[in-house]
Amino acid sequence: MIKGLAKRLVIARANTGLSRKQIAERIGVTESTIGLYESGNRQPSLENLMKLASIYKVTTDYLLGCEPSTIDALSLYGLSDKQIQALTLTVKCFRGQSD
Repeated sequence: MIKGLAKRLVIARANTGLSRKQIAERIGVTESTIGLYESGNRQPSLENLMKLASIYKVTTDYLLGCEPSTIDALSLYGLSDKQIQALTLTVKCFRGQSD
């Protein structure tokens, strides 16, 4: 088993504000399978791990515990699409990027 994977999956899902059922529907598994992932009783396939990372807007390295835990992450939980778009544009501005 990958140490800490279950905990990182729980945290990542909480940051999205999505339910286990919603995640399960998006990746094509049952809600109980998501529960097994999050309890550490089962590990997602590589394909499902990639889907989860995409939905949670994190890297697979983060989920697998390969990234340092000191990386700051901003939770978008509870923000509207318009607020997320405004934050995204602000970050791009700071990085000197354009659309």
